[in-house]
Amino acid sequence: MIKPLKILNPISETIIVLFCIFWWFIAKDIPDFILPEPTEVFIGLFNLIINQDSFHHIVVSLSRVTCALIAATFVSVTLAILSRTSYVFTVIIEHNILIVLNSFPSIGWAILGVIWFSISDATVMFVEIMIIIPFCLINCIQGFRQIDQEIKEMGVSFSRNRILTFFKIDLPLALPFIVAGVRISYGIAWKIAIVAELFGASSGLGWLLQQAQNNADSEKVLAVCLLIVFLFSIIDFLILKPLAVRYSMNLKEI
Repeated sequence: MIKPLKILNPISETIIVLFCIFWWFIAKDIPDFILPEPTEVFIGLFNLIINQDSFHHIVVSLSRVTCALIAATFVSVTLAILSRTSYVFTVIIEHNILIVLNSFPSIGWAILGVIWFSISDATVMFVEIMIIIPFCLINCIQGFRQIDQEIKEMGVSFSRNRILTFFKIDLPLALPFIVAGVRISYGIAWKIAIVAELFGASSGLGWLLQQAQNNADSEKVLAVCLLIVFLFSIIDFLILKPLAVRYSMNLKEI
């Protein structure tokens, strides 16, 4: 049985409160444009959420990150499956494609995205997908590689249908690794999204950060950064973490 996830942890909440007190103590004698006080930042965060224009940028960034994550996961799972079909695909994917994607500079993808797609949603999506694919792909490859061959042989003995065997045995056994890769990629996707939006978008939270930088608005910069932390935490807590727990339990039952 899956234990309910705890929403509050007294130790972590105490650390956050102490950090805010320390932040206030440091900021109270510093100009606001350098380091605003916590209350000002939280008010700015609240204004970001309730403001219709700002909310539009939040939805745009969240949509880009979600679509990029889904696309990168699909590509990673497909490549991981192909790498198991033959030695040739293993060499091409694991020893060539993965190495290139893993080592290619993030700023390089951002510059190429702007050159190829100009300032558009396609630029941001392209940059995010290309950068998070290797993080997801590594987990997907390891997930399919760790499949117990005895369980696989038992499944084949009951059915020669490869598609049925894949969905009933291979995929469930690999899902804990795939979900772990998705959780890692989701966090990285938010970091990349902001950089990509700074380079190649006229909307989104990255664009808001650029405007705040131009106006030397430290309060807005911190408010946007905290908002991203909250968005990541909410999705991870409500969707990704429960999925990880669920599939880990299913793996133990198998």
